[in-house]
Amino acid sequence: MLRLWLTRRWIIGTLVAIVFAVACFFLGRWQWGRHEEKLTKVTAIAENYGAPPVPLANALSAGPLTPEREWTHVTVTGTYAAGADLLVRNRTLDQTVGFEVLTPFTTDGTTLLLDRGWVPNAADAETTPPVDAPATGEVTVTGWLRTGEPSLGRDLPPPQLASISVADARVQRPAVGPADVYVVVGAQSPAPARGEHPLALLPRPEEGLGPHQAYAYQWWLTMPAGLVFVVWAMRRELAAGAETGGPEGREAMPARKPKKVRIWDEEDA
Repeated sequence: MLRLWLTRRWIIGTLVAIVFAVACFFLGRWQWGRHEEKLTKVTAIAENYGAPPVPLANALSAGPLTPEREWTHVTVTGTYAAGADLLVRNRTLDQTVGFEVLTPFTTDGTTLLLDRGWVPNAADAETTPPVDAPATGEVTVTGWLRTGEPSLGRDLPPPQLASISVADARVQRPAVGPADVYVVVGAQSPAPARGEHPLALLPRPEEGLGPHQAYAYQWWLTMPAGLVFVVWAMRRELAAGAETGGPEGREAMPARKPKKVRIWDEEDA
């Protein structure tokens, strides 16, 4: 079997099996990384979402918002910017696609984005749907602190955005400050007047871990499959050669010694 394995065809097959095993290892690592990200998110939601709210200034002074501090429950007092809503498209609520509404909010001399809630799509995605205006005057908002999302680099008609990218929002609303965070509104006082196009507050985020851990184990368990196939195929080839008397079979089976001819066998012949 060793001589067969050292042939060019089976050496290449073995190398392919090794490359396949390495690919499975790294795919498993990638899925495990996704699992750890999900676990960090779920843990942060469980620990922070229902905690007593802290002043926004205290949360921001603690340094950059790490994944472990996402969904910190905060409270902030200030004023909304009238007529400055930004709408983030392709946001789903109860299996319906719509927009999330971001509004600049000024507090203690700085301006950040508040996610006031969700509205359904208009007749088409290019049309910005009407939404109720934010509350006027000074309001106290309780919500959850989030890190801004990456920019998707899409050119959309103002005031639409492709993601909750603070940098993209700042292009349309230069007053927005440099902090890469925003607040998801949970409640506010006084409550806004209910108009013809009310916003739905965003629900508690999902806390499922997803299948990433199982996928990681599957990839790692699949790693030896290529080498197992190579060994199985080589044994099959050797067995086939043994049945047909081909070179593969002769390689696997010891050569048979010629039968010794005895004197009386020659006489009988």
